[in-house]
Amino acid sequence: MGLDREQLETLIKMIKARGVKQLSFEEVQKFIQLDTLDDCKQYLRVMLDFYFDVIKSPEGRKATSYIEDDRNIWMQTLFSEGFHFLSLLDGIGYNKGIDRLNPIIDPSVLFSIARRIYESVIAFELLFIIPNSEDKRTILYNLFMAHGLSERLKNLDEKMRSHNPERVAEEQKDIDECLKEIDSTELYSKLDQQTKNIIHNAFGKKFRYIFKEDNSLEFVNYDDADNLLRIKNDILKGTYSYFSLHGHPSYVSIFQFRDAFKNDNRADTSIMAPHATQCVLAFMSIFIVDYMKLVPEIKTMYDKLEEPRRFAIGMYEDAMRGEKKFKLLEK
Repeated sequence: MGLDREQLETLIKMIKARGVKQLSFEEVQKFIQLDTLDDCKQYLRVMLDFYFDVIKSPEGRKATSYIEDDRNIWMQTLFSEGFHFLSLLDGIGYNKGIDRLNPIIDPSVLFSIARRIYESVIAFELLFIIPNSEDKRTILYNLFMAHGLSERLKNLDEKMRSHNPERVAEEQKDIDECLKEIDSTELYSKLDQQTKNIIHNAFGKKFRYIFKEDNSLEFVNYDDADNLLRIKNDILKGTYSYFSLHGHPSYVSIFQFRDAFKNDNRADTSIMAPHATQCVLAFMSIFIVDYMKLVPEIKTMYDKLEEPRRFAIGMYEDAMRGEKKFKLLEK
């Protein structure tokens, strides 16, 4: 499972191993452990505040192509998901007449959102960060577009199609344009026939691919995708399976919900909510740091923040990748 107790201790050791000047070990430990829901909400707000500042800024809307424009909107979706997650940490209650359900936190819902954020970060890496040329990015992004548009067309029933023929024709035209964009790249003309066949067979059906060094294509499963995030010590190994276990209908999710609100088991909820928050903070940290690599002006905004805020935003990415950007005080 991702970021369990043993893996968190590994993360703390990675941080402690550094020389230190400005942040105390106690401050770091409090941020890593997130012992209370208030801690969870406090640090998540710091992350969301910076996302919000970026979204509001001209730099956060800067784009020279439709792909870059979608990249910026991608960040806005991460903010939305993180904000919804934060709202759920307050618990959800229900009233009917004189009857009242006290606010509850359902861990399975938290992990469902965490899973969605994980998937979004993985897709972002595949489409924007890992491709090392414009042609590769164009091919992969148009596979992504064609997949989404094709799925939406496929889900239109006959009644909807008959009442909206213009929409159907327009979306089919957009799908055809995606194929033209792929075929027009110089890289595509140089690919071997096997790789071209993979692209055409995947068109409208799949999009999660990476180009290998020989320009062949390899499909990426979410289960194994944490390897692409350049994380050390397998800290996120098994994360996606863990999310699926808790977020999908399963026997585990049923008996955990059954037991979560018994008086002697309420501690389980107070453990799982911080754990889900740690995962969300980690993914949002990785995303924003990599986003800054694409938009240097955002990195300038980040560098102007005071050290504790920079730490809260970038620490998870820094520690998990072993980049050692922060200096911490010895315990």
